[in-house]
Order: sequence, then C-alpha cells, then structure tokens
Amino acid sequence: MLHNDKENAIAFSNNLLEKHLKQPEHSKIKLEGKSAETLEALFLGTRGGNAAKMLELMALAIQGNIQFRKNYFPQDPDYIDDKIKKTEGFISTQNMVEQEYKKLIEQLKDSGTFFSMRTVGHMLWDTTIPGMLGYFAALLYNQNNVAAEASPATTIMEMYVGNELCKMLGYKINPIGPKAFKLLDNQVTGWGHITCDGSVANLEGLWMARNLKFYAASVRAAIQNEPYLNTAKNFQVSLLDGKKVSLLAIDDWTILNLPIEKILTITNTIAKQYSLDPTKVSNIIANYTVQNVGYHDMLSKYLKGIAFTPISLCSATRHYSWPKGAAILGIGANNMISVKVDKRARMDLSHLKKELDNCLAKKIPLFNVVVIIGTTEESAVDPLKQVLLLRDEYRKKGMEFAIHADAAWGGYYKTMLISSDESDPSSFTLIDDNAMASLPMSTYVAEQYKVLQLADSITIDPHKSGYVPYPAGGLCYRNSAMRNLVSFTAPVVYHGGVDPTVGVYGVEGSKPGAAAAAVYFSHKTIRPNIDGYGKLSGECYFNAKRFYAALVCLNLESLPFFIVPLVPIPAIQKGLSATEVKQQYQFIKDRIVNKTNQQLLADPEAFALFKELGGDQTIITYIYNFYGENKKPNTDLSMTNKLNDEIYRTFSFSEKPGEEEHVPEIVVTSSSFTRGNYGNALMDDLIKRLRVQSNGQDDSINFIISTIMNPWLSNTSKGSFIPTIIEIITKNVTKIVKKVKSEPIS
Repeated sequence: MLHNDKENAIAFSNNLLEKHLKQPEHSKIKLEGKSAETLEALFLGTRGGNAAKMLELMALAIQGNIQFRKNYFPQDPDYIDDKIKKTEGFISTQNMVEQEYKKLIEQLKDSGTFFSMRTVGHMLWDTTIPGMLGYFAALLYNQNNVAAEASPATTIMEMYVGNELCKMLGYKINPIGPKAFKLLDNQVTGWGHITCDGSVANLEGLWMARNLKFYAASVRAAIQNEPYLNTAKNFQVSLLDGKKVSLLAIDDWTILNLPIEKILTITNTIAKQYSLDPTKVSNIIANYTVQNVGYHDMLSKYLKGIAFTPISLCSATRHYSWPKGAAILGIGANNMISVKVDKRARMDLSHLKKELDNCLAKKIPLFNVVVIIGTTEESAVDPLKQVLLLRDEYRKKGMEFAIHADAAWGGYYKTMLISSDESDPSSFTLIDDNAMASLPMSTYVAEQYKVLQLADSITIDPHKSGYVPYPAGGLCYRNSAMRNLVSFTAPVVYHGGVDPTVGVYGVEGSKPGAAAAAVYFSHKTIRPNIDGYGKLSGECYFNAKRFYAALVCLNLESLPFFIVPLVPIPAIQKGLSATEVKQQYQFIKDRIVNKTNQQLLADPEAFALFKELGGDQTIITYIYNFYGENKKPNTDLSMTNKLNDEIYRTFSFSEKPGEEEHVPEIVVTSSSFTRGNYGNALMDDLIKRLRVQSNGQDDSINFIISTIMNPWLSNTSKGSFIPTIIEIITKNVTKIVKKVKSEPIS
C-alpha cells in the first residue's frame, strides 16, 4: 500500500483503531489520570541523580524488544549463531564498534551543557526521563508514522497525542475510546498531529491558509466547467453578512472572502443538496485547486479580477520559518508582510489596522494573520484577543482571513491555566480566577491564553517547553476539516468520526514514531494541567522573574555598568519620576530579591508587583552599557555593542579565531535589534534608556538573552543558584568593561 493512498490508509487505520479499542483496559493506551507527585523524579538531574533508575528502565526497553523478536515466529532462524560469534572478523568488528563508540561518547561531551544550572541561554534544557524513555523504547522498533501499517503502535499514540495537544490549546476534540463518535454531527472538532518541528508546522499552517483562501474559487471553476456539476449552477453560498447569493454570480474579491466555516463545508453541501456522489464531487473539484493547478494558473485563469498578489501579515518578531515557508509555497517571502511591534515587542495593533485597511481599500487578498504566542528572543506574547476582535470588525466590512497562533515556544505555558479536572473527555477546563491570582503569569498574558482556542490553527512544539527530545513539533487545527486542505484530496468534512491516519496529511513523508511515543509518555506522567506541566511551567515563570529582579537591581549597586532590559520595571513603563523609579527598584530589592521564595509568596503586595516583572514568558532580554568618567553613561552605541559582544563571548562557547577554548562560567546567547526589523517605537525607547546617541536608520543594538527553563534555579538542595549567577555576571562584566574602555573598536 502506498502511503499516499488515502482511502486504503484510512481503512487500515480504522481497523487498527477498532482493534485497539477492543483491548483489555489494563493494556490500553490512554492519557487520562493524575500527574506525577514530584518533578524531581522526572529529570536525570544536573549530576545524574536519577541515573540508576534510568539505566534500569532503558535496559527494560531493550529486554522487551529482544523478547518481542524472539517470540515472533520462534521457529525462524537467527543469522547470528555461536559459530559466527567466535570468528575473528566478528570479534574484531565488535571491538572496532566499541572503540569508535567510546570516541563518539567523548566527542558528544563537546555538546551544549543544557542540563546545567549555569545554562541560561538557548531554549533548551534537560528533557524529561519519560520523554527520553518513550523515544528510546520506540526507537528500538523503528516505527515510521507515515502510514499506520508501518507504525501500528505509534500511529495510535500520535492520534492520542494529537487530541491531547488540541485539548490543551483549547480545541474541542472527539474523544477516543468508548465515548468516541458521540458528539453531535454538526460539532466542529479539532485535529492535531506531530511534525518534525515548528518550522514545518508553520509551513503547513500557511499552506492550509493559502489553499483555504482559493478553495471556493476552485469550486466555482469546477461547476462552470464540469458537466457532472451542471445541476449545481444555482448553488448559493452564505456571505459574511449572512446573505445568500449564487456562487457563480459573485465577484472574485467576494469569493475570496467567504466565511471560513462555509468554505470547509461547501463540498459536502453541494453533494448533499444535489444528490451527488461526495467522493466524485471532491475529486472533480481537486482538479481546479491551487494544490494541483499551481499559483500562476489559479490567479490568471480563475481569479482574473484580482489585481494584487495575496499576502500574509505577521508580527515583525516572526520566526524566519514564515518568510521561508512563503518562499517554498510560491507566495513569495516579500509577501509575508511584517507588522510593526510596540515598545514591548508585541504586535502593534495600530499598524495591523493600517495594513488591514490597505488590504480592504486595494482589494489585496489576505491569507492569514500570524500572531506570536511567545517570541523566541523578546519573550513577547502578541495581543491575540484584540486581533480576534479586529477580525470581527473587518468581517463586517466583507473581508475574511484565517488567524494562526505560532505558539511553538509558548504553547505549553497554557497548562498553568488548565484545571486538573478531566471529567469531560472532549475538553479541558480553565482554573478559576481565584487560583489564577496565585500564579506568576501576568494578567495580560493570561487573557491571551483564554482566547487561544479561537485561532484557526496553532503551532506547538513539545520539544521546546514540553521538554521532550527532538524532533517533536506539532500543528493543531480548530476545525478538523482543515487538514484535508493539505492532503492530495479535496476537503471532505469529518464531523463525528475519528480518523487515526496521520501520515497522509501535512508536509513530511517519513517521520519517527519515536517522537509520538516520547510526547505520549511524557504527557502520561506529566499531565497538561496545573498539577503537571503547569507546575513545571509555573516554576520556570517564577524563576525567570526572580532572575529578572536580581539582574535589574544591579542598577542600584556602585558598578561600572548598568543594565537596560527590553521590558523595564513597571514604574518606568508608567513614566513615573526618577525618585519613584528608584523607590520601586529598592522595593524590588528589599521585598523580592532579598527574600526567600516562601517569604515572597507570603507577601501579597510584593507578589502582585512580581507578577508584572519581566517579559511575557521565561526569556529575559537585556542590554549592558557602561559608565565613563564622573559616572557619566557611555553615549557611543558602537561601544555599547562592543561591550555586549564581549559579554556574549565570555558567557558562551564561542571564541575568536586563534583564541584558546574556554569554559564559560554561565551560558547566555545574543541577538540584535534593528530599526528595519523592529520599527521606531522599540528602538527609540531602548536608545533613550541606554542613554546613547542614535545613528538614525542604521541603528543596531546588540543584546543578551537568558532563557529560564530550569524549574529549580531558585530552589536547589543548597538554596537559590541565582545569587551565584549574579555574582558571576558582576565579576566578569566589571572586567569586560575595563577591557572595552581600554581597547579601540576593531
């Protein structure tokens, strides 16, 4: 069976599902249940504290695989017998493998130290033991989740995981098991699957939005040209204002702006209304889709009334995968239009509205608006709630577009808001406002997560803040019908059924079943709610804010440098006086930095301010500048950049050519702000607070990034490790300032 033979694939998969559901309950895969009682048992540890148990469980996986091999037609021969094992070639080969393996192990010790308390740089940390065990165990079976027959075990796991991710993000799902197929026939349900990473998920999301935008025009072309569809020439569609008009009578702009939900049901509606074979209708329409005719013919033959190339809008803080995806799809990287950001690196709503007005006035088709739920350098969460309201406003003006939430980094932080109550198998519920008040997440960020389920598609990466091994990205659709837009068949809406086939949809062909097993097993032990991943995420949020507080309070010390975070303390954000700003710094130092975690949690006033400190998530972005003579701040931006470059080199495994390799005391990473990418609002604010002179449009500001993914950073067996990091920063940056001031710029 070919993997793209969708009909046979679905038949095989449904048989597999039926077999799975008939298994005894004690052996059946299911994700419901309680989270592990302690997080400490779920990581290998900075010193390998859980090594013995992990070795034991890895050995169990190997033994299980060996037994599986022995029990499969035990009468069959093995090509490895005692005679072979005694030969010189066999022995020498095994010895060679062992020797080279030892070399490999040594070489791997040059890897990033992501397990360490001292690593506060990239979006990487230790992976969960369940995640590693799940991946390793499935790796032994070499499952390929491209088709269920190549992965009968891990396909089922991916089906469960896809549902789990959808529920976690807020989508209603069709439960798997005895309660499957019980939702109403008109119930819109979500669907999700594993991708190799967030870049591929983003590509698929854009691919879907492009195909969705053109689909109604494909239906119109098919009706106009195919005799089988002659009876449908009077077919009526609903417009955004609810009015019904003939599909063949509307202009090109209108056909590109029909309601998304109506587009997704149009094939089945035609088949049902005119008593036609839905499969045949789908296959005929498929011949006219952009999927098959190509971008050029779609516009030149079937949309002659459209004068402008369709575009997508995305926050300027977008990941590079978005313009890359636009290039791959033929949309063109230049047509992935950047929306400016505000001082906090969040999408600027006024600029978004300006771009939407431009699309409306010039009739430029808009595929989608991409909202970032956790940027990877600035730790910003875009205002999704307001973007959704804007879409409602423009729908009234006759313009429709999809909304994609890129939550590759920030998706798992939603678990901080999810109740541990799993009584409804089709959805998770949010915790109440009283419980929310005790969380370190800001009110603004929580508000964006509360409406996440209204986005049409969402990227989520378990291999980021889900702490499972690479590769394990993910994409979830609010409406399961959307997945059909990225298979090589026309959309058919599935309302109540569960389709366990995952390989016929999306970008990839072959992909590791081990990734699905890793996510499954990690979720089985760490539930995606406030008691599981929510606890893990909450600890990281808490530690990130504690680190931020300690870092910015260095500005109160008599040091040769000062620190400008991308997100200033609230007093600066509110434009308070210098005296009031200093008072708030002192309050942060006295009531937050100098207090234990328990004391901070017991101080309502301090905790209320604590929640609002730092970025929207667990990444801290900041810039160093230094003082010259008479405690006057350096005003030369190039010198500021040189300082931050040197700090980065000191706190990373990067070194200049010819330099001896050094082991950094802590690990950070870096990037740069430019006016071209970030706009004037953010750049002008940073230049003002850095107290440097602007170079105009050529401004570029180098900055440092610290990512806090360590849930124990402020609560180790020896107390908080944050003071140690602060001491390392103070000592080293003081030396670097002296060096930079004494050396000319190269």
